[in-house]
Amino acid sequence: MNMNMAGEVLTRHPFVTGGLGLCAAGAAAIWYSVLYSGSHIVAPVIKTIERNDAVALTFDDGPTPGYTDRVLDILRQHNCHASFFLIGTQVRQYPELVRRITAEGHAIGNHTWDHDHHGVWHGESYWLDQLQRTSAALADITGRAPALFRAPMGFKTPPQARAVRKGSMRYIAWRVRAWDTLNISSRTICRIVTSQLRPGDIVTMHDGLEPARKMCSQEATVQALPEILRILKQRNLTSINLDKALPGGAYQ
Repeated sequence: MNMNMAGEVLTRHPFVTGGLGLCAAGAAAIWYSVLYSGSHIVAPVIKTIERNDAVALTFDDGPTPGYTDRVLDILRQHNCHASFFLIGTQVRQYPELVRRITAEGHAIGNHTWDHDHHGVWHGESYWLDQLQRTSAALADITGRAPALFRAPMGFKTPPQARAVRKGSMRYIAWRVRAWDTLNISSRTICRIVTSQLRPGDIVTMHDGLEPARKMCSQEATVQALPEILRILKQRNLTSINLDKALPGGAYQ
């Protein structure tokens, strides 16, 4: 029997095909647990709040001048509050924006030190360093260490989850994603958010530019926000920060 015939026989054998199927299913489950922000396989996540009169708008990757300050202006005009998941390097660079976020009644969470897209391949010590450096920077500025963590891109791994537990932190995911890091219009962002939105949802948007996206823009997010807040009000909803929305609050 030549190699081609042998390969054909093997791939048709029920034990072989069944084994390949199990391997494929196992691999799919592993990647689902890592890549899907709402998956509870690696660790428990929070993606909704127990409120029927509110949602929780959250903003990632800041603070960034030109975006974060304008988002804060809009939230203040609409008397709404949100939560900001901040990158440590940005925190060190723009402490005045961090102070303003907390002074105006918004919550702050940990979004790693540098938002490295390759962090998903690193071990527990890497994640402990990422979390601890960011929390220390935030505590230096605000006097409080965050208890909430949002993983870059929502990707979770077992080493990361162990670091999160050791840091006495909780994962915050989302039920609604604005997809506002893509090159889409403010009208599209607004439609994506409001078409999915239900009371109690956590929504993720972006007020900042993480290091891999320095040449991009969040202008469309800023432009979409007033209309999103107007529609919330029309539906008798408001946005509240996660410190008030979650049992145990947002800080340690």
